[in-house]
Amino acid sequence: MAPPRDDIPDFELIRRMADQKADFPKAREAWACFYVRHRGFLLCRCEANHAYVLGTPGVEEVVQDTFMKVFDGASTFNCADVCEPSVQILKSRGWLVQISENLVRDRFRGQPEVSTVDEDELERHSSGTGGDPDQTSLPESERLRLLKSGLAQLSDTEQTVLRATMFWWQPDQQHQRMPHEAMTQLSKQVGKSPEAIRQIRLRALKKLESYVRDNLRDENAT
Repeated sequence: MAPPRDDIPDFELIRRMADQKADFPKAREAWACFYVRHRGFLLCRCEANHAYVLGTPGVEEVVQDTFMKVFDGASTFNCADVCEPSVQILKSRGWLVQISENLVRDRFRGQPEVSTVDEDELERHSSGTGGDPDQTSLPESERLRLLKSGLAQLSDTEQTVLRATMFWWQPDQQHQRMPHEAMTQLSKQVGKSPEAIRQIRLRALKKLESYVRDNLRDENAT
């Protein structure tokens, strides 16, 4: 059997999948090419973000289910934009990540939850002292650069805790919570109690804020 072609842009592959009622074999061939092109990326992303709670078999299942949903829901993706193949890849992968994250959340929907926010952090947010007006005026690309470089300064445990807890973060909620099972698995992975995890998270956030603030001050001084 010949390997799937790799010279067809992503949006064209998605269009062919969306047209599966008219030409199912062509749609399946397009799906195979899309799968080969993006499976490695999605597997690595899901391993990094969700292996602590799903394990390797669970991650692989989420990846497979994601590509099944891509095939079934291809008609819902907007392929009308005219953009370079490299941009199409970025948009396609953003779509894949969104689907996979929805699948992970669905697995824990309705299960008991546990708080991820330390009391000190809750008090800081409720008092309105958590924001920095200088940071909010930064371009998004600059904030992202500072956050990425700041994240690299944290310990492995701090990075793991931040990534795991931020996945469940809801911007419109004051009392932040995550599924109890997810917290239990995270606790096992890092070897810390839930209370210690909340403290690690708060400490890591303070380090990030300090890093961004200090680097912003240095840039403004030059």
